[in-house]
Amino acid sequence: MNQYEELLLYKHALPVTTPNSKPLPSLIKDGRLAIAADVVFPVVHGPLYEDGCLQGLLKLVNVAFVGCSVLASAIGMDKDMARRLACKNGLKSARYRLLSWHSQASEMKSLCQQIAAELGWPLFVKPCSMGSSVGIHKAKNMDELLSAIDDARRYDEEILIEEFISGREIELAVLENVIPTMAPKVSIAGEICVHHVDGFYSYTAKYLESDQTELHVPAQLDEALLLRLQQTAADVFITLKCKGMARVDFFVSDDGQIYFNEINTLPGFTPISMYPKLWQASGLSYSALMDQLIQIAMVHHHNRQKLVTHYQ
Repeated sequence: MNQYEELLLYKHALPVTTPNSKPLPSLIKDGRLAIAADVVFPVVHGPLYEDGCLQGLLKLVNVAFVGCSVLASAIGMDKDMARRLACKNGLKSARYRLLSWHSQASEMKSLCQQIAAELGWPLFVKPCSMGSSVGIHKAKNMDELLSAIDDARRYDEEILIEEFISGREIELAVLENVIPTMAPKVSIAGEICVHHVDGFYSYTAKYLESDQTELHVPAQLDEALLLRLQQTAADVFITLKCKGMARVDFFVSDDGQIYFNEINTLPGFTPISMYPKLWQASGLSYSALMDQLIQIAMVHHHNRQKLVTHYQ
């Protein structure tokens, strides 16, 4: 099947396998996928699935897959490493401090006081390598900060404590160009406007009470700012060696400064998710987008087949 429209004909017959419904080892038989597939389109989120582990498994069984490589997936999932690399050429991000697993509990309050004095209130606490806003909290005082740290540590060994940027939350979709010598394609911008009591795009605001969040596509931006955002999104995509697709998220401060927030190498892909909505508003239909992503996946897979991987 090479076209999205062909895939739709089989939508009621195609098997859907999850770790809860089928043990992961049974997906592989004799070094290959137990279920024959021309290309795999990962539609899962979180650790083990977005961070390069699943991508590595798919490479081991030598099957084409949509999206980024092991390396780009791992970097994209790690908020600290993604920012270090994306911002190496002058791009800004919110200031933050990284707390690792060996930070002493007895020193935590003193450390938090130092961070608050440096970054100010409110502060955001984020697991370093999680998605869907899981474990993210907005802390307005020391008690909330310490509680947020305790919760975030349930999800990751490293956490970020980040300053608040007053401004707009802007997202852009990036699509690798089928022509290798051409720059990646970048969509128009979308804006997230959150009216939820959490005060940010939390897990609850995203999934449980989404009626209190508005997605504006296209975002109302002047042409010069949009062009800057599009070029910056393409630069981040290239710098992190992304393949296939990614959604790049920014803050635009009240004074017009662009801040890199994060990159999502496996963005939501329902017809109402931001990534396909941005492309639809840019003139690329959902089915055409699927076709291009599958084509790109097959091109990369074909290229990998020509590589020397062992020696006699």
